[in-house]
Amino acid sequence: MKNIVTIGGGTGSYTLLCGLKKYEDTSITAIVSMADDGGSTGRLRDELGVLPAGDVRQCLVGLSENTETIRTLMNYRFEEGGLKGHSFGNMFLAALEKVTGSFTAGVEVASDILKIKGKVIPVTEDVANLMMELTDGNILIGENSINHADIQTKGITSLYFQNNVRINPHASEAIERADTIIIGPGNIYCSILPNLITEGFKEAIAKTGATIILPINLTNKKDHTHSWKVSTYVQTIEKELGRKVDYIIVNNQQIETELIEHYTSKEGDGVLVYNDMEDSRIILSPILSEEKTTQTGADAIAHTRSFIRHDSDKLAQAILSLP
Repeated sequence: MKNIVTIGGGTGSYTLLCGLKKYEDTSITAIVSMADDGGSTGRLRDELGVLPAGDVRQCLVGLSENTETIRTLMNYRFEEGGLKGHSFGNMFLAALEKVTGSFTAGVEVASDILKIKGKVIPVTEDVANLMMELTDGNILIGENSINHADIQTKGITSLYFQNNVRINPHASEAIERADTIIIGPGNIYCSILPNLITEGFKEAIAKTGATIILPINLTNKKDHTHSWKVSTYVQTIEKELGRKVDYIIVNNQQIETELIEHYTSKEGDGVLVYNDMEDSRIILSPILSEEKTTQTGADAIAHTRSFIRHDSDKLAQAILSLP
């Protein structure tokens, strides 16, 4: 039995977990960022004082037995009334936190109800208010503000939390006991790095004997990682980890011209991530999804979601084929 730990949040983690759960000889633990404060998640966080549920919700859905039915329910967004824009899954997890008195306990109850294969662990149980200082001295407050700001033009001085944010002991234990740790794919500054900068995370990584795998994003994010190449992603992650990763998975499947033109028309050149590394750690693999992405009118941030995505099965196969 191989102990696999994933680090991230959002659609990237969901996609990865959908593929990994199909392998019987794996034990999966998803460690999830708790910095989200936008959309439905942010409204519930502000109004009810609960921890952010959005990224956890997606990981639970990804590991659930009946993914399609459960995904439809958990991701259902109300289209009218006072609940407009809220997802059912976010409210479900918020209610469980209130009932159990703990977000982690609520996630455990949700895991039982959804019959997930594996575990979903919030990286911290502390309130995690993400901050970013720019080179011009301005400070961005909150993950949502960072996500929608042009941070690349101005330059970044530091990414940190407003308060003391400590790693969840369960997350630390999972990292130390892992055989394989997968970091990403996903939004670098809003989904991945908030895990890595949590107090105690680097120490847990230093204690693990796990193989660390980094699947590289397929596209760059406008105003955040525009024109980044594979080496930029690797250097950014390794700087926070305090060590090198063992494998770097890079897509080598041709992307449809229509999709490239769609992205370029909205964001200009520099959208695709090109491989500029000659390194024995690089694993080239055709991991592109050919499924067409659909969006609903109730999703207030639908315009921010990607159409070029990893294929769950191809990505899982590429990872699990490694020694």
